[in-house]
Amino acid sequence: MKELLEIGLKLAGFSLVALAIASFWIPKALGWREKLAGLTPLMRELWWTYSAYVWGSHVFFAVLALGHGDWLTGRTGAATAMSVFILLWWSVRLWLQFFGFDLAEVEGSRANRIAKHLLTLLFAGLVVLFGTLVAWNAGWIPEGP
Repeated sequence: MKELLEIGLKLAGFSLVALAIASFWIPKALGWREKLAGLTPLMRELWWTYSAYVWGSHVFFAVLALGHGDWLTGRTGAATAMSVFILLWWSVRLWLQFFGFDLAEVEGSRANRIAKHLLTLLFAGLVVLFGTLVAWNAGWIPEGP
């Protein structure tokens, strides 16, 4: 099981790198410049600050997955806590994907539909992976023979 988790972490890490790179196109694709223009300077600054926090978290998760998989599968309290945090992060994002966001204003182009489905698959995969990591680190999954 540990080997499968390590493979999953590599796949997740590369996927998160792709997500972080693709995130640079989100402001243009969703017209943030025009939509944020009506906000006060403080609200615009807060928006960009929160966006940077989210982007930085995704990069950090990628670094953990790609460079510290042995630590994330180490069955320590810290690994369990980090796995729980990342599981909650992606669970909330998956829930928002289905129930939280009104995507009516997003152009219904083929590229946008494909991107939406790929993101949904990514978020679901991350929930499964980090949920399994929580179970592994908590000792709910045996190490095997």
